[in-house]
Amino acid sequence: MSTRRGNAWVGMLAALICLVLLITGCGGGGSSSSTTNEEASLAFIKKGHVNVLPKFGEEASEEEREAVNAIVVENLEARASGDFATQCETLGKKGLAEIPEAKSQKACAKALKKFAEPLSETKKAREDTLKGSIAALRVKGDKGWALYHGDNGKDYAVPLEKEGRTWKVGSVLTTEL
Repeated sequence: MSTRRGNAWVGMLAALICLVLLITGCGGGGSSSSTTNEEASLAFIKKGHVNVLPKFGEEASEEEREAVNAIVVENLEARASGDFATQCETLGKKGLAEIPEAKSQKACAKALKKFAEPLSETKKAREDTLKGSIAALRVKGDKGWALYHGDNGKDYAVPLEKEGRTWKVGSVLTTEL
């Protein structure tokens, strides 16, 4: 191959790379938060570790993530402080189903308190490891996972379920990733 033809290939390759970068890097501005949200999910995928939750469904909008953040924060703070009535208000049907004696939302607080006593012995299991906001929200239909980096250096996921138009927490305990 002649030098001239080799330079032409290098030039075409460089032009193609620039075109790809231009297309993917530019846009009407609306894709930046979506990209940021997607990057938040990717941060949970650890090299050499199979982790399906950060790949579950699709990344939710920033608005939806903020709404879910409020319910997750309320749930975790209530659980940690032993405010089981408030924790029960944040639980969906699947979360309530984990509590054998909680046939209704009304019976939930009493049942959770019974399982958590003595509170001093269950403090570690009830610990609120979220100090800030959830980092990502993955959704598929009426199911979702709130992902966050814990204040203890570990990553966590909170299962969610959508009831009507409202997201609820789908488990009494969080899942460590």
